[in-house]
Amino acid sequence: MSVLQYDIAIIGGGCSGLMTATAIVKNNPKLKVVIIEKNSRVGRKLLATGNGRCNLSNTRISPEFYFGTCQPYVATILKDCDFVRNYFSDVGLLTVSDNEGRIYPLSNHVNAVLDCMRNYYQTFGKVDELCNTVVKSVQRRKRYLLDCVGEDSEKIRIVAENVVLSCGGKASPKLSTDGMGYDILNNLHITTSVLFPSLVPVICKDTLLNMLKGIRVKGSASLYINNNMISTQYGEIQFNEKTISGICIFQLSRYVNEFFVSGKKGSIRIALDLLPDYSQSQCSQLLFQRVQQFGKYELAIFFDGFLHQKVASALFRKCGIRDLHRKSATLTKKEIFLLSHTLKQWEFIPEQTGSFENAQITAGGIVPAEIDFLRMESVKYRHLYFCGEVVDVDGLCGGYNLHWAWCSGIAVAYAITGKIYND
Repeated sequence: MSVLQYDIAIIGGGCSGLMTATAIVKNNPKLKVVIIEKNSRVGRKLLATGNGRCNLSNTRISPEFYFGTCQPYVATILKDCDFVRNYFSDVGLLTVSDNEGRIYPLSNHVNAVLDCMRNYYQTFGKVDELCNTVVKSVQRRKRYLLDCVGEDSEKIRIVAENVVLSCGGKASPKLSTDGMGYDILNNLHITTSVLFPSLVPVICKDTLLNMLKGIRVKGSASLYINNNMISTQYGEIQFNEKTISGICIFQLSRYVNEFFVSGKKGSIRIALDLLPDYSQSQCSQLLFQRVQQFGKYELAIFFDGFLHQKVASALFRKCGIRDLHRKSATLTKKEIFLLSHTLKQWEFIPEQTGSFENAQITAGGIVPAEIDFLRMESVKYRHLYFCGEVVDVDGLCGGYNLHWAWCSGIAVAYAITGKIYND
């Protein structure tokens, strides 16, 4: 068995782990650090973010965009977007924001984010990357003992003064984020809340989805639980064979999955508004005007000009109108009002939680009673720190989850190196 000694062992070479290493080097380049990564390279999940662009933060950062049992403590760790942008600038990465407040690398390529962190800590610090290595156990003695299995089943023991648990959650297991960190937490008797996928397509029971598969539309989506409107989100909606997705659906998915995981009783529905710029009365007026203007059109082409033909066909079927060879002039007032109402409130019924396979983030994780949020340190074990997705904090789409990863990683580095983060 090989025995390796370090000042700091970081379990997980994802976003928060990489930032922890970078910030440690920035604060104290003399410390000896090892990043232990299950994959063949660090940053694999990071490289999959933002369709290769990496939406790394948002100009509208605020605790209100975060969820989980640790949400009340998020403000202790969150810094504003300028802090994160300046931090990346210090290690060589320039950034730019779009009209929605999303922040990207100026190069518009995710590799720039990973490269700048690695270039910095490899050039200015003493950071080793131990890839293709799995941590099997963590024991607290005078120092921490990490028993690992490396390539070709090589047994490795790492001895470290400080341990950082930054190994992510269970989302996207194809990227090897299989929840290994929760086994470590369980063995250390550190409590976690119920885990479930977030930022994920919503599974619905509706045969019309077969007609709509692959179609994308712009609109709004509102979630109702027991007829109470929980949230409305605007943006692109994508229809798939058994799911609805798109950014606005992802934003609602946490509430949907929490409903099912918690075992709550009652009704749940998502209402799509395909004409969010029109009021209900304006929508009805629009349809009446089109009947007057294009009454000779067959229904098959009645909505041409503002609805995809497949969406129009599904809309007619939803309203019980099957004969699309009818002339538009034959539409009754009742049918026109029904079409108008459905355009504004097309209901889909979620039937179960989405899967971790397609999720962007894990909801749930280490509960606040286990964490000293001034240092992101375990209250049970000195010099054991937590950051990133393993903590019960999850945010909306738009750079919020990566922002949490960066800030929590930097906070851990400040705690380890004795710097003041929470000023």
